[in-house]
Amino acid sequence: MSTDFILTLDRLQAAVAGAAAIRLRQALEPAGGPGSKVFPPTHEGGQYAWETRRVDGQDVRCVLLDSVQSQANRCELALLDALRDGRLRLPLIEARFAEFSDLGAVSTLEAPHRIADAIFRDSTLDGVPFRDSVIGQAFIESTIRDANGLFRWCPTALVFGMWDSTGSVGGLGTKFARALSAEIIGYGAQAGVHTSSRIDPLGIKNVETYVTPDEDWTTDAGAAKQGKSGPEKTKPSALNHSNIPPTLSVADDNYTSVKKGEPIRGGVTLDRAELCAVLSLPGLRKLRFPRADGTPDAARNHAARTVLAALALAALALQREQGGLDLRSRCLLIPAGLAAYELIAADGSVTPFTLDAEAACALFEAARLAAEAAGLEWPSQPVVLEPQPKLIELVRRSRAATGVED
Repeated sequence: MSTDFILTLDRLQAAVAGAAAIRLRQALEPAGGPGSKVFPPTHEGGQYAWETRRVDGQDVRCVLLDSVQSQANRCELALLDALRDGRLRLPLIEARFAEFSDLGAVSTLEAPHRIADAIFRDSTLDGVPFRDSVIGQAFIESTIRDANGLFRWCPTALVFGMWDSTGSVGGLGTKFARALSAEIIGYGAQAGVHTSSRIDPLGIKNVETYVTPDEDWTTDAGAAKQGKSGPEKTKPSALNHSNIPPTLSVADDNYTSVKKGEPIRGGVTLDRAELCAVLSLPGLRKLRFPRADGTPDAARNHAARTVLAALALAALALQREQGGLDLRSRCLLIPAGLAAYELIAADGSVTPFTLDAEAACALFEAARLAAEAAGLEWPSQPVVLEPQPKLIELVRRSRAATGVED
């Protein structure tokens, strides 16, 4: 496919006005090469997310390598890095935890529920509970008929979606559908075996050990915690001492252990992997941005939607710029060639184009300035929130209970 098409601001504006979608289908492969293992995320019960998909009329066994939610978080972190590097401008709200130096600040580009997250709900702005502040009310009152509040204070919520489920009305809180959805799927996936072993350099073998009253351990029976049948015993292996003989777990047709009936977490091999990202332009066209007096304004609508489209493309391009997707331990995926983006017209025709991170940031800045000229301005400095004492105490007690130190 030819990629001579250059996505200028004029062309993006035209696409936002009437096209169907912008799509990216990027082929990926394990960094270790064909046939090498990758490790999917584990879900409830330690299971991989297996499913069968229809591909070219055939049932193909697939596994989820990165979910829509996870991809959204990775895109937001890429935007945060670019923001901190001065490559683009975005509104930002952050709660600063001065008491915990390792936490520092948690921003709307890091919190799982974006501006609706409980971290901000349980913080204050100038001494006022955040949701009672002018900014908090602006986001709570946002709807698809008037999304000005979210656009001004947390535009990424309009790109990646938001559900205000943590507020006083619970599940009835404001919802915004995702405009950008992306996921990574492994096709033709085959479960691997799981092995484990440990060679103890101290050579510790069968020695009677006991649990102490403070839940430590000892070899002195007299210092042990006393149970109904005498000193409470443990084993060196339970203390991570002594050898662990090599073990092998093999999956059955249901991807559980043949011997134990437990999920197998031995990684997978794949025919191929793919990142599929889709930006819904009709989804953006549902959003309205009226003037302050409530008067409809087509120019404002179009300018705001174009900024959101450019923001989504910048997020994708900035993530791609990293050169590979290091999803988790033993799951580094690299591009198999560089796929073009595809602009899909209302009639289904496809126009490919390329867009690197530098060009995407420049396009976003041009769209932002056009929106600013239409009266859609963003604050130039982050909004800083103060965590409420009860939230600080919750963090402190949680750390004490789990042994985490600042």
